[in-house]
Amino acid sequence: MEQFKTFGRYTFDDNKYIFYNGGSGLSFCVSAKSVRVSVTPKPKNSYYYVIIDKKYDNKMKFNGKNPVFSIGFNDFEQHYIDIIKANESNDSQLEISGIQIDGGLLNYDFNHKYKVKVYGDSTVAGYGILAHKGVPSRETCDSVSDFCFKALYQLGYDFDIFSASGWGLVFSDYTEPKTVGIIDYKDKLCVHSDVEFKDKNKADLLIISLGTNDYSYIKLEDSKNREERFKQAYKQLIDDELKNNKDMKILMVYGTLKEENVYPLIESTYEYLKPVYPNLYIHKFDGDNSGQENHAYVSKHNKMAIELKKVIKEIMQK
Repeated sequence: MEQFKTFGRYTFDDNKYIFYNGGSGLSFCVSAKSVRVSVTPKPKNSYYYVIIDKKYDNKMKFNGKNPVFSIGFNDFEQHYIDIIKANESNDSQLEISGIQIDGGLLNYDFNHKYKVKVYGDSTVAGYGILAHKGVPSRETCDSVSDFCFKALYQLGYDFDIFSASGWGLVFSDYTEPKTVGIIDYKDKLCVHSDVEFKDKNKADLLIISLGTNDYSYIKLEDSKNREERFKQAYKQLIDDELKNNKDMKILMVYGTLKEENVYPLIESTYEYLKPVYPNLYIHKFDGDNSGQENHAYVSKHNKMAIELKKVIKEIMQK
């Protein structure tokens, strides 16, 4: 039994939780008249959500102008509180400290049916999904309204989402050299940290949403057998994850941005890997590019979340 449940990657120091990736956060349960929490997004125009009693559609949005939020209850029934980082790891952190409860902090069994790990790029980070035009900003990027977070949260699963805009599996325009990707940072707190993430807890499902950036930056590389390197890195990623999770199922997803030029790379990688991994699955979304910088708009993410939940349920029943 625990009193505080974390989801996603974090550090805890000086009685302060620090969360790095979008869709990570803290969950706890109270029987109280009110709860007051000190929450510090960095930079100040970053934001976070508070969800009471797991009611996703009633989530409350706060930013750095609200370093403290207070929630009052009309009863002393059991209530669940989730505080979730909305901005991705590229440019923000979320600190949670100073939790004051007018009542009791309850022991709560946070055991979930399944644990899920996710590796993804901007489409999982919620890049620019809250507007159709203009340059994406922290205010228009939203990891909590993203299809992957929403699906996993509504399913009630435990999860660790590791994502960053502009990053691929092995190629990125944000690194020097460009032949560095998520596979090089997957055991870190985030893509901008050299701190090791030591949580090797068992996972039941691995979701991978990568390839768009690899395809774009593969064309910028001079090395031979670039697509072969992508396939081999994909295999390495899966092999590494299976070391601690031999029965884990793997789901490749693509198509979220209607990036049709990427499809052959993803599909050929699946065909290459499927004979090796019987628990490997693939799903293509009928995506959307009406959001900022041709990313899927939030209404499409809502539809993809429903679709993803169905796919996950079918896979976990096999």
